[in-house]
Amino acid sequence: MNKQKNTFTIKHSLFSWIAMTVLFMGVVCIAATTDTIAAINDSIAKGDMQQLSKYMSPNVEMNILGNSSVYSKTQAVSVLSNFFATYPVKNYNVKQGGSMSENTKFSIGTYISKHNDDSFKIYYVVKRNGTEETITKFTIEKR
Repeated sequence: MNKQKNTFTIKHSLFSWIAMTVLFMGVVCIAATTDTIAAINDSIAKGDMQQLSKYMSPNVEMNILGNSSVYSKTQAVSVLSNFFATYPVKNYNVKQGGSMSENTKFSIGTYISKHNDDSFKIYYVVKRNGTEETITKFTIEKR
């Protein structure tokens, strides 16, 4: 009888450990995406291309003020650097964000420039591939 009790305890402990590990990994994935979105929004709010570039996918679908293309990471950084130089940030407010799917999140914000208080809508998509989360789509439209 003691052997059955020990077997039950070991199975119960193993099941509990597996369940907690799965739950923890799910929380870590959700927290990682939230942290990534927050870091990207913070980078935009500061006009910090060095930080923002860390989150760029190797290829990024971009539409910047009506000019659409798929850019390499280097080209995307250059295009956004030019935008931030032309329209330095005065204020950035996140208006909406959420999930499009399990591995895809989005954010929409209003960007106000010091240049004549020009107003822009910024929309981007972050996709998770394994443990890496990167911007795959980035759009800036004049408001």
